Amino acid sequence: MRLEHFRIARVMIDGGREVCVRLFGDLDGDARDQLRRELHDAVHDNAAPLVVVDLHGARFLDSEAISALLGGLLRAQEAGKAAHIVNARGVVRTVLQVTGVLDLFGATAGPPPLRRKAT
Repeated sequence: MRLEHFRIARVMIDGGREVCVRLFGDLDGDARDQLRRELHDAVHDNAAPLVVVDLHGARFLDSEAISALLGGLLRAQEAGKAAHIVNARGVVRTVLQVTGVLDLFGATAGPPPLRRKAT
């Protein structure tokens, strides 16, 4: 049995005005379907006008995870929501830069300017 090598957590922030999907570990083909579901739910299960993907805990993203990430963030925009990537660092940031994903979603290397408490 394989140990969990990734984790995805979804939290509401700022009184429900933001939904944050936090990614941890190595996101590869094994993470693709769960990432797609979490992003779908982040877009459709609430009225938050902002969807943020926090990559602080992500160590690796492969092409399947990037595809799921890109699809989810594009769906957020199609639903009229703002979509951003935060805390992209190291090899994860490099991969997202090379693929052009960073340019599409206003990615930052650090946390958003205001720290908010999860609700």
